[in-house]
Amino acid sequence: MNNKLPFLLYAYLLVLLGCNPFPKKDAHPEVPMINDLLKDKTKFRKVSDMTDLSEIIVLKDDRILLKPNKSEFEFKIIDATNKLIFNAQYDWKLPFYIDQQGNMYFNRKKYVYPSYANVQEFKTVVFRDSIENKLASFNDLSDSLRAVAVDKYEVNLLKPYGLVPCENALLKAENCDVFELKNNALIVRQSELFKIDFAKPKKDIPKFDKDVLIDWRNGRIATPVYLAYYQIDKLRFKCEDMTFPKTIGIGKKEYLYSPDFGLYEIL
Repeated sequence: MNNKLPFLLYAYLLVLLGCNPFPKKDAHPEVPMINDLLKDKTKFRKVSDMTDLSEIIVLKDDRILLKPNKSEFEFKIIDATNKLIFNAQYDWKLPFYIDQQGNMYFNRKKYVYPSYANVQEFKTVVFRDSIENKLASFNDLSDSLRAVAVDKYEVNLLKPYGLVPCENALLKAENCDVFELKNNALIVRQSELFKIDFAKPKKDIPKFDKDVLIDWRNGRIATPVYLAYYQIDKLRFKCEDMTFPKTIGIGKKEYLYSPDFGLYEIL
């Protein structure tokens, strides 16, 4: 009985809010699911699925970055024909960055665009790591003296980059985040260590009908499952609303991207 309470409460709230919490039938049973449609080689050509990947990023020069989902795997840069342009393994404990000119920074090195053959040592400063390491070196001090010493160290560490210690970092994280090139160094003050400033924007795909609630997934809190109905020119497909399909142009061609299924050329 207790397992049903979250669902009942959620359904009751939806009714109060004027929403219908009861699943409906698929409004367009004749329209294929995206995973079935992608198998049609007359309509799509697979560039890459999501095997061993966490993300596929199309860069401004139409190259494609394949970001791995495990630190022991290499990242790759390929073109739309799957030709390998660059591959390497990077330390996930250090920042990975591609600047607006396409230069790559990882493992404390700069790889100069476009060939990446010119490799230079490059200063990389992760303020959080520097402060934590310094804090550990003050273990012989009392808590109050250690706090004073670390505060002074942080001020001096940030000063060359025109920064000051961030107040209320937990409440205003976006105001404290820094990930940029400054004074011939890559400086980072945030938890996320991966950033691309050379990526092409993805485009939303128009829908030809409203989303339909088709199910509830059980869990600690029941989660609604919606079917979303998309259309690209005359091509229609459907998928769960959390699939988030997008389109992106590579060269003169249009591609379909989904973080669930990967990158496909639309034929």
